[in-house]
Amino acid sequence: MKKTIGMILASALAAAPLFAQEAEEQQAASAAAAEVTAPAASNDGPKFVIAGEVEFEANTDYKKVDPRDEVNRNAEDNKWFHDYASTFNLVFGIQFTDKWSAEAAISADGDGTAPGFAYDGAFIQYQLNDNIAIKAGDFTYAEGAFRYYDYDDPGDYAIGMKERNTRGLELNAYGLIVGLGWGRDDDDCVDADEGCTTYDFHAAYELALGNHTIRPYFNYKSYQTESHNSLRTGVTANIALGTIGSLQLVYGLKSDYLTEDTPKMSHALAAEPEFNFGKVSLKATAFKAFVDDDEDITDLEVPEHFFVYVEPAFALSERLSLGVQVELHSMTLDTDADLEQFWLAPKAYYTVTDNLGFDAYFRTCVPLGDDYGDSDDVYFVAGASVAMSF
Repeated sequence: MKKTIGMILASALAAAPLFAQEAEEQQAASAAAAEVTAPAASNDGPKFVIAGEVEFEANTDYKKVDPRDEVNRNAEDNKWFHDYASTFNLVFGIQFTDKWSAEAAISADGDGTAPGFAYDGAFIQYQLNDNIAIKAGDFTYAEGAFRYYDYDDPGDYAIGMKERNTRGLELNAYGLIVGLGWGRDDDDCVDADEGCTTYDFHAAYELALGNHTIRPYFNYKSYQTESHNSLRTGVTANIALGTIGSLQLVYGLKSDYLTEDTPKMSHALAAEPEFNFGKVSLKATAFKAFVDDDEDITDLEVPEHFFVYVEPAFALSERLSLGVQVELHSMTLDTDADLEQFWLAPKAYYTVTDNLGFDAYFRTCVPLGDDYGDSDDVYFVAGASVAMSF
């Protein structure tokens, strides 16, 4: 549920119902953040903007078998299990002069009802002109984020590249982003004997073609050992479909230990259309990963190799909508395993204002694969969430 600094500032200004908000492209979020901290008169002192978001949810399931998390409760009788997730993000924007600005953020994000707060980073920015900015500080890069509701946190999942954090320098110029710095993720310390220093390079270019955008990206992380390095590269295309909707297409290539034979590269593809026909809307995701070796592959950053999701929805009123989520999941990264599941869930969305919304669902899950054995009972999941921004 965690979002990047720019995305939070952007969401504070957004005028769309919260239940319909999806993960935005990082470039669009950065542009919105820059707009929040628009040039102010230099002799009036610093100008402050505070923005944030709060999201909390509760879920319960009867039985449940989920190979992605190694959960098997189908042997339990007449028991409901509960879990919670909470997010609180806070961003401070400061405009010092018409050229100099800064941002800083803190957040609490995780399972449970009271996750601890953490420092998310800060950076300063010098705006050379309308098209060029130079930044120094903490940066988070993510590419090819899902629109799909269950994987839309790029801190955990991504078609292209989930969040990587650096401290260093960044150049923004005419749609080009180039960042170079030292890694500041937990996995930067995997080689304890070599210390915790990694070098990170990120480049992306937002090419606008009318109302469409194409965003190629390249990210390289060196762990400062002989063969330990990591590459994420690919392209995200957002296609405008006139007044009826849009389509996101993503390709991602992922490779670790580039100079070694293993682990082998993995590839991910996804198509995510959204359509709006007045009171009727439709969202969908089709995801497929291609792996060379099931026993030794580069992390896909998605817990399954295939799924399809479709959700038609009907607006009963200006504030209330009802949808039906229909999904088929492989539930595993092993392409030889037979662990598919079919999900069906009615879902209700209620928007109080542009910055406050609720949703609730009830899902029936049917294990289809032969590999479930005696754990193939139908199970049920229900939940509700509240989301607000300010």
